[in-house]
Amino acid sequence: MTSIQLNLISHQTTDGFPYQHLHIEMTTPDGIITPADLKGLKIPPNIQWQQGVIIEGKAPIWLYAYLVHECHPATWVGCYDPRLGAVVVSTHTHAVTIGSILTLELPKIIKN
Repeated sequence: MTSIQLNLISHQTTDGFPYQHLHIEMTTPDGIITPADLKGLKIPPNIQWQQGVIIEGKAPIWLYAYLVHECHPATWVGCYDPRLGAVVVSTHTHAVTIGSILTLELPKIIKN
């Protein structure tokens, strides 16, 4: 069993803009992970690269950096900040720009 679980959910912003929500969950009893936990971590195989991805969840900055890198093929990538919304940090489209803030309600996470 991996110490990091990634849940992918099809969702949309409050304006109806479709995206994929990548929720991070630590599965260790204490919620602590180490850089070694990156080995073997895979993006969910059903990701649709032609859509944007918003990464969200309680995790260290180095895990976010890794996931932004791994999600680079997506049309755009945003990181969720509960104070702001989703901040776009990477884009390959004119539909959203770097630094754009997308408003959203977090999707309900269904645990397996």
